[in-house]
Amino acid sequence: MLEFDPVRIAITIVNLVFLFLILRWLLWRPVSEFLEKRRQMIGADLDSAREDKEKAAVLLEEHRRLVAENRVEAAKVIEAALRQADLRKEEIIVEAAKETAAQLERAKIEIARERARVIEELRADISNLAVTVAEKMLARKLTDSDREHIFAAAIEELESRAN
Repeated sequence: MLEFDPVRIAITIVNLVFLFLILRWLLWRPVSEFLEKRRQMIGADLDSAREDKEKAAVLLEEHRRLVAENRVEAAKVIEAALRQADLRKEEIIVEAAKETAAQLERAKIEIARERARVIEELRADISNLAVTVAEKMLARKLTDSDREHIFAAAIEELESRAN
């Protein structure tokens, strides 16, 4: 059944060694090169991922810095706008006060004019009334000098009573 044949065993060992060497020569180099390329590609991908992670960290920090700067700048803009609004408010108040003072002055001037006009009308009315009363009392026509004298006396008396 099983016989021990040293020649067959030697031929089989030589065949196995020869087959191993041929396969190693044919397959080992391409498989080794493929595995080396794969290892290098994985290493490059890891390096690239590491660089991308570092770039992302730098960009994130830059973004955070820009957000902080924008917040500061926005606060400055808001503060400047508030100051401008306060200045404008003060300008409006000053303009309103000036306009009010001007209107008050115009009203005083208008009142003074109206008062002078009314006083003149009253003087004329009083003068005419005094002349009419004097004419009736004297039952005669008065001359211009009499009228002037009566008018002046009536005005003096009215002014003394007004003060």
